[in-house]
Amino acid sequence: MNTGLISKDRQYVHLSEDINTAIIVGKRRDETPIVLKIDSKQAWIDGFKFFFGNENIWLSDDIPAKYISVI
Repeated sequence: MNTGLISKDRQYVHLSEDINTAIIVGKRRDETPIVLKIDSKQAWIDGFKFFFGNENIWLSDDIPAKYISVI
C-alpha cells in the first residue's frame, strides 16, 4: 500500500476486471487473498493508460498507491 502496484518482473501490472476473477487469481499464491480496488477512472483522467489483456484482464504500467483501496 506504500508503493502501489509495481510490475516487477512483468512488463505490466495485471488487473482483474471483476472480484471473482481477482479472487481466483489471488488464490494461486494465497488461500485468503486480499482484493484491491483501483480507481481506474481517476487514474485514466490523470493520464495513466490501461490496455485490454483479455476478457477478464486489463494491463497497466505501475499504479501509485493513491489510486488503490482494499475491498
